[in-house]
Amino acid sequence: MKKILSVAVLFVAISTTFAFKPGGDHLKGYIDDSMCASSSKPMCTPETRVACAKKCIKDGAKAVLVVGGKVYKITNQKTVIKYAGKNVTVDGKITDDTIEVTSITEDKS
Repeated sequence: MKKILSVAVLFVAISTTFAFKPGGDHLKGYIDDSMCASSSKPMCTPETRVACAKKCIKDGAKAVLVVGGKVYKITNQKTVIKYAGKNVTVDGKITDDTIEVTSITEDKS
């Protein structure tokens, strides 16, 4: 009985450790503007992405995080504006299709 209880306690402890991620989610992608990111047809090339994203955001589009084929709305826009069009690594809290960015760094690789 003690052996079963010990195994159960160990299982719960390990499960709890992996269930909670300190610091939120960690994603790699790029910051784009909501107009280009929502288009099914690419509106710019990787070479022109920075200039295009900056212009569209300046003209009123929202900054978004693109990770693979998924587009995340960003709650704290001012945090990411300077990374428009750039590849980034982002830490934050994801709720549905929205992320609150807690940390962002340019990914130069």
